[in-house]
Amino acid sequence: MGIADVIANAVEFGFFQFFAPFALVFLLTYGVLLKYKPFGEWKGGDNTAVSMIYAVTSFLMGAFVLLFGLNIYIETFLAWILGRAGVIIILLFAALIIAAFGMEGGKFGDK
Repeated sequence: MGIADVIANAVEFGFFQFFAPFALVFLLTYGVLLKYKPFGEWKGGDNTAVSMIYAVTSFLMGAFVLLFGLNIYIETFLAWILGRAGVIIILLFAALIIAAFGMEGGKFGDK
């Protein structure tokens, strides 16, 4: 059994479709979180709680990537999310502009 057979069996079992993307995202996310420590460090030197937070966050991001391996296309998802987010942002800016025209002298409502 050569390396070509091993790779063919891995492809057949879905290794490159499911496990490899999950592992890549999990390991990269976990490594970046450990390197930059966005949640800080616990005092006393025991960082197991922070490491667990990093592990759970990385696992969820890896699971998110797995979700899109199940015939759900990320372009469709992002178009759906960003389309709705764009409408909400435009509405918020419109409300901000209307509120700014209602202000005079830095105080809202006083004329």
